[in-house]
Amino acid sequence: MPRTLTVRLNDDLTEALEKAARESGVAKGEIVRQAVTAHLKKSSGAPVMSRYFGSVTGPADLSTNKSYRRTWARKHK
Repeated sequence: MPRTLTVRLNDDLTEALEKAARESGVAKGEIVRQAVTAHLKKSSGAPVMSRYFGSVTGPADLSTNKSYRRTWARKHK
């Protein structure tokens, strides 16, 4: 069942929302729903770990290839 939410916007946000609604022909409420949905999809999942995904470069088989582990062990003795 749909629910109503009242949100207070400052003047800049109000003007930007009204302009976007006029230019796109989409209702202001729909624009807000889309923005909330996009924000929630973006922040769902593993929010803490997402900043670390893909932050390390190296061979794709680093954890399974024994030759890399041997090389690393020799370098760090």
